[in-house]
Amino acid sequence: MAKRPTIPDSELDVLKVLWRRGRATVREALETLNAAGRDWSYATVATLLDRLENKGLVESDRKELAFVYTPAISEQEVRKRRVDGLLDKLYEGDPGLLVLHLLKSHPLDPGQASRVREVLDEMTASKSSKKKG
Repeated sequence: MAKRPTIPDSELDVLKVLWRRGRATVREALETLNAAGRDWSYATVATLLDRLENKGLVESDRKELAFVYTPAISEQEVRKRRVDGLLDKLYEGDPGLLVLHLLKSHPLDPGQASRVREVLDEMTASKSSKKKG
């Protein structure tokens, strides 16, 4: 299986701009990043977009004078990759340990807690019905 490319935080920041905007030139991405507090140069953003394109994570339309970049990977897929990496590196692949850590250290609002209970109940019911069958 081919190794999936890593996405450093700086590249993730650029991807977030593309997800929010849908598409952007280097200049538009730079303006958005600078407005969010990043003090990057045009060359830095161009380099990051080039790296993302080389990894297959963004695509560029080169018909116009200014290249227009669009994301080629969803926000959800990147989240999944980052969580999977965290799970492997810090929790030895055990999702239960990660969930317990999150629940103990980051309180949920009542609505979120209710949804978590529902998911756990569904998982428990699913496992007990498989054992009976």
